[in-house]
Amino acid sequence: MAQALQSLDGPRPLSTRTRVGAVVLLIVYFATVAVVFLLPDDQLTALPSFALAHALVASFVSAVTALLMVNHARSTGRRGYLMIGGTFLYMCLVLLVFPMYFVGAVIPDERVWGGPQSAANLFYAWHFAFPIGVAFSAYLLYFDQRSHRRPGVSRAQLTAGLLMTLAGFAVTLLLVTLGTGLLPDVLNANGMSTTYSHLLDALLVALILICLAITVFCARNGSLIGIWLVALMFLVLGEAVVNLGASGRYTPGWYVGRLMWLIAVAALLMALIWNLSRVERANTELAAFDSLTGAESRISLLDTMHREIARVRQTDGEVAMLWIDLDGFKGINDQLGHQVGDHVLREIAQRLSHQVREGDHVGRLGGDEFGVLLCDDVQPTRVDAIADRLLATVREPIRCEDLLVHVTAAIGIALAPKDATRAEDLLLCADLAMYAAKGRGGDRYERFNASIGTEAVAKARLRHELTSALRQGEFCLYYQPIYEADGQRMAGVEVLARWLRDGVAVPAGEFVPFAEESGQIISLGRIVLRQLARELPRWLDHHGPDFFVCVNLSVRELADGPLVEELLDSDLTQRPSQLVIEITESLELQENSEAAANLTRLREAGMRIAIDDFGAGFSNFTRLERLHPSLLKIDRSLVRRAGSETEGGVAFLTAATSVAASLNCDVVAEGVETLAEAQVVTLLGVRYVQGYRYCEPGPIEAFLESSVSSL
Repeated sequence: MAQALQSLDGPRPLSTRTRVGAVVLLIVYFATVAVVFLLPDDQLTALPSFALAHALVASFVSAVTALLMVNHARSTGRRGYLMIGGTFLYMCLVLLVFPMYFVGAVIPDERVWGGPQSAANLFYAWHFAFPIGVAFSAYLLYFDQRSHRRPGVSRAQLTAGLLMTLAGFAVTLLLVTLGTGLLPDVLNANGMSTTYSHLLDALLVALILICLAITVFCARNGSLIGIWLVALMFLVLGEAVVNLGASGRYTPGWYVGRLMWLIAVAALLMALIWNLSRVERANTELAAFDSLTGAESRISLLDTMHREIARVRQTDGEVAMLWIDLDGFKGINDQLGHQVGDHVLREIAQRLSHQVREGDHVGRLGGDEFGVLLCDDVQPTRVDAIADRLLATVREPIRCEDLLVHVTAAIGIALAPKDATRAEDLLLCADLAMYAAKGRGGDRYERFNASIGTEAVAKARLRHELTSALRQGEFCLYYQPIYEADGQRMAGVEVLARWLRDGVAVPAGEFVPFAEESGQIISLGRIVLRQLARELPRWLDHHGPDFFVCVNLSVRELADGPLVEELLDSDLTQRPSQLVIEITESLELQENSEAAANLTRLREAGMRIAIDDFGAGFSNFTRLERLHPSLLKIDRSLVRRAGSETEGGVAFLTAATSVAASLNCDVVAEGVETLAEAQVVTLLGVRYVQGYRYCEPGPIEAFLESSVSSL
């Protein structure tokens, strides 16, 4: 099933049959508009019962559309759908009160309030509001898709949208009812259109044409929702054109136009419901199976676990969960490429499926991790035998073209309801046992037991919470200023990721190492780069051309081709000389590695390179020279030793500055916290300083005002 069907705003090419059908419908529609426009319409005939029926049906159609759009906004996180829902809710409310202005429409020989003048004003009010709402919805969908944003729709946003819609409706009623005497008459004494009415019709046509142009521009990717919005705009345009030729309101010809518009909107609504059902079916299929391996997805496997645990609790049985993690799979991707890695994952999934019985389940939990759920006969001997068979089948060489790839696995086993009574907890226990197997060298299995320890529990819980946080985008950027050696002028900043965990900004040191270990650093890196692309222009607009922003990329991130491509294609490359890529000198950054090649691409694109934590690892002058760094960031341990007058501390710091001088690059002293440390680095000629002595990290808003005053 195509991924584009997961949302109505995804690009979807139209077939020739669909294009021809759409053109024919448009021709028929505008031919009908032309006929109604040219027909004489000078007989004033009040049709209250038709007004009531039309308004109720149209209000129902609008209410259904509003509910569909709000529900789709909640499932996709797109704000544009929420705006469409609000627009149709407003129209639903207006149409509900519309008949109350007509004599006999609700109460025989009576009207509830207002009159034909107020009704005409209400008619114009929602006709001016509707195209604006549709055009703004199209823009929001276009903007979110172009910026790759899925900000989500919270309960607070839903409540705020509802209140704003109700407030707009209330203001509309007050204006059209109480303000009728302040506005020129739309109808004369005979119920015919006035000059003011024709002026409003002309303005309405002009507004709709502008809104139609905006909607067409924003919907040019051919998405289903874009086509639907454009069709709505054409309907409103056709109605406005009919009004230009109408001599009066509430006449038979006028009601023909209303009926035609209602039928067209109802047809569009049916098309929308049909496409939404296709989207939901596609999402269900996509959610049930992993697109790469064909195994069950994590969501589907969790659903099965919920059902099976509930079943065995009633029958006093047990189910077993086996968490399988491939050993050293990262090396396969890094050394042989992702194409080989994908082939290995597909082959492993197929082999695992052949080792279990019918009624058991095999799913991909993510990355190089699989889960096997044994639903019947989970006696210890059988579970152990299956675990041994799974290890053996993974161990067999995998042929990929001319290569033989060797893989092993670590397996963690947990039972329900013995070890856990909830599906999520059962996964957690199996995960803990798998890490215990990895800790003993891998290529083995371990059963969950209490002796695994609280530290493993905390690590596994952190891993699961971090996965959820990455999915929800619960991260923000803090910045650590870098000053000139005198500590007066801010020369640049270093980007620091912060995890917004339960409303508290968690420092990077508490989760980035674990993200590296678990392979989640790539997803985190994408979030950091996308947020930096939005905030970098604000820094550069407030500082001169020599201001620089440092962002840290690990070797694993540099080795990820798609991540580097995204960086090169982003807005971060507009002023590349002011972007500094920080790397920690590592034994993994070999000369011919993919990471080294990508680092060269970044440098050739104009970005500068900085060596982070210099002096704390394995310093190799030849390798440093090949990296062509612009900055050496001296590790805080060397700064601390020099500041505390520890034996050899100043000598080490002097040697580091000498290396920087020989490489023709500037030096940043990290972690400067005391006066003594500041004095030592200044005496040694270090150009830049960074540390809590000068400023603590904070969000961009904390620095913009001070940055401006320091210029």
